[in-house]
Amino acid sequence: MKIYCNKDEIERGVNIVSKAVSSKSSVPYLESVLLEAEDERLYLTGNDLEICIKTSVPCNISEEGSIVLNCKMLSDIIRKLPNDVCEIKTEESAVVISCVNSDYRIVGLDANEYPAVPDIEVRSSIRVPSPVLKDMISRTSFAVSQKQDRKVLTGSLFEIEDNTLTIVAVDGYRMAIRKEKLEGECKNGKFIIPGKAENEVIKIMSDDEEDIIEVGFCENYAVFENDSFNMITRLIDGEFFAYKQVLPSEFKINTKVETAGFKNTISRVEPIIDDVAKNPVRLKLTEDGLKIMCRTPLGRVNDKFDVSYDGKDFEIGFNYRYLYDAVSRCGDESTVLRMNTPLNPMIISGEDNDSYLFMVLPVQLS
Repeated sequence: MKIYCNKDEIERGVNIVSKAVSSKSSVPYLESVLLEAEDERLYLTGNDLEICIKTSVPCNISEEGSIVLNCKMLSDIIRKLPNDVCEIKTEESAVVISCVNSDYRIVGLDANEYPAVPDIEVRSSIRVPSPVLKDMISRTSFAVSQKQDRKVLTGSLFEIEDNTLTIVAVDGYRMAIRKEKLEGECKNGKFIIPGKAENEVIKIMSDDEEDIIEVGFCENYAVFENDSFNMITRLIDGEFFAYKQVLPSEFKINTKVETAGFKNTISRVEPIIDDVAKNPVRLKLTEDGLKIMCRTPLGRVNDKFDVSYDGKDFEIGFNYRYLYDAVSRCGDESTVLRMNTPLNPMIISGEDNDSYLFMVLPVQLS
């Protein structure tokens, strides 16, 4: 292999596929990137057996070929090179990378031993603008469970029904839901995408409204694809949480708050939060407004937020992080807090917007 490629192009390609490379593995190939030069393109692949990402960059090819290089070392080398055209050539099992006056000679691995890319036969697919899909994942993935005892909750449900995509994440203490109407006809289906794959794909997707992401599904895999990258991820097998059954249909308390101000008020509790003691943030509704209180071994805080409320005094407690995570992802000027009792979950959503909804379980107050 012998190619000439702009340094910035190689760096961009390595950054994309590095999202699917293991940072530490007993198998050297899983820490590496496959480079393949053909048809005036340099194809780069990262594959940790759970996620596989492939992209390509333009190059001038003197000799086609392929090689496998350690991803971290390659990334560090390319990043430090001058901003110019690089020459990459193989010499037996070694690779020579040259740019202006810089010259590296590093050891490579046999491309024939690199893990095979899964053979995907897409059975159904949807098309979503990149900024929309990024927003949907960003507003829900925070509620994906980090505990491995319930594997299905370590991913998000992608539910396609009546030409609407709904993404749902649940960790047992909170739930996040985001809906979006899709263009064109789409087959109904339910798929569980691993949280790790979601976190990596939103780092790659652009904010260009013209950039369309096609998401394809088959029995065991999902593939996210556009003109610049292709990402394959394993699906999580199992039955997802029956989220529709736990959503209350009626509420005794409906209180509208100004989103930015409420978020800022909640955030002022953080300096005294003790992660070990896990003291709850108390919300108390009175005719004077909404009081926010918290007492921990580090201190106490009392704050107040103006709301219109004419019911009986009502007090409820929440884990600070769960409450703040939900409120900070509300996208409207006004947010509605819906509650029934201090022991029932609170629903947080937009005032006239049903495209997103968050549910947070309360903490029992002493």
